[in-house]
Amino acid sequence: FHDMKMTIPWEDLAEDFINGKVPTLGDYCDHLLGWWQMRDDPHFLFLKYEHMKKDLLSAVKAIVSFLELDLDDTAMKVIAEACGFDNMKAELDNSKIPERKVMARKGIVGDWKNMFSPEQSKAFDAWYEKKLGGTGITFDFE
Repeated sequence: FHDMKMTIPWEDLAEDFINGKVPTLGDYCDHLLGWWQMRDDPHFLFLKYEHMKKDLLSAVKAIVSFLELDLDDTAMKVIAEACGFDNMKAELDNSKIPERKVMARKGIVGDWKNMFSPEQSKAFDAWYEKKLGGTGITFDFE
């Protein structure tokens, strides 16, 4: 969403997000729940950004296992390093495609606190509970 905040004021973007009106995205929760219902399907791997930030190597190992690849620990460590936020952001920042240059912001779990006002945080919490409460999906917001 970082690219959209360049042209849409943050307050409007936050409200549009909660109301499912972000251009080209639609309702995030509807999208998320469509995939979440497939979490037990053996042909689907559900990963969360926050978990990958905490332990990217474990996420790489899960992907390798899911794809039934035969990679040694050294190869998986190289992949994890290459897929770290700083490396991915550098790739995006150096892209010849202008839209990619603004796709990644900071890569910090919990940085939302620096953007949300107390009112926005309260509205987001209520929206999150209404849309995702009882579904079994949870996120680490910090």
